[in-house]
Amino acid sequence: MELKIATWNVNSVRARLSVVIRWLEKEKPDVLCMQELKATLEQFPFEEFENLGYHCAVNGQVRWNGVAVVSLSEPAAIETDLNGFLPEQSRMISTGIHGIRLINVYVPNGSEVDDPRFKDKLRYYEVLRNYAEGFDRPTVIVGDFNVAPGPDDTHSPEQQDGTVCYHPLERKQIQLFEKHGFRDVFRKYHPQGKAYSWWDYRAASFRRNRGMRLDLVLADETAMERITDCFIDKEPRKWEKPSDHTPVLFKIEVSE
Repeated sequence: MELKIATWNVNSVRARLSVVIRWLEKEKPDVLCMQELKATLEQFPFEEFENLGYHCAVNGQVRWNGVAVVSLSEPAAIETDLNGFLPEQSRMISTGIHGIRLINVYVPNGSEVDDPRFKDKLRYYEVLRNYAEGFDRPTVIVGDFNVAPGPDDTHSPEQQDGTVCYHPLERKQIQLFEKHGFRDVFRKYHPQGKAYSWWDYRAASFRRNRGMRLDLVLADETAMERITDCFIDKEPRKWEKPSDHTPVLFKIEVSE
């Protein structure tokens, strides 16, 4: 059986609800991992997702945080504790689905390079990597990593080098994921060429295609053997009142 799984920073699930529901009705993924809910558990629109047949696992928070997994099959063994790191920030939810460990994350932005939050961001990658290595099943990490891994993943790498979301220390962290066996799935299927999943609302960035690929799918070797495709769906970014991010999808073979 093949699952279609998507990751999407929705930039407020309540503000973008009509966009998200429209996309779910159109694409019908088996699983959607959302970040930046900007909603508590009590504020999350369960009914709208359940009306489409989705089960909802939510780690909610207002303002900038909050993550959720909605899936056609009921998720199991849900975890929201990232080894005790930044417990006040709802940035991770981990579930078991059809024998796969699916980890949905919203990595801190880091603000500015000289801000203490930038150190938290670098530490977050390390703690996340250690957490993901703790599972012996096929493991996939998805979400908004807030870093463009390489020069083809951002519009102006020379000018942006050393800035937040394209700093060498951030890019090194993604390289460490690779060294620890977690491969960038999108680049397996699209090894070359500019590709973006986020475009700033300002300066007509989407129309000018000045974006960054911040939304990643990282899979361990066992999961990678089962993945058959990975792609970016730019269509929802063209709709009215969109998120500044767009969905990234992959397909994976699982046992029923």
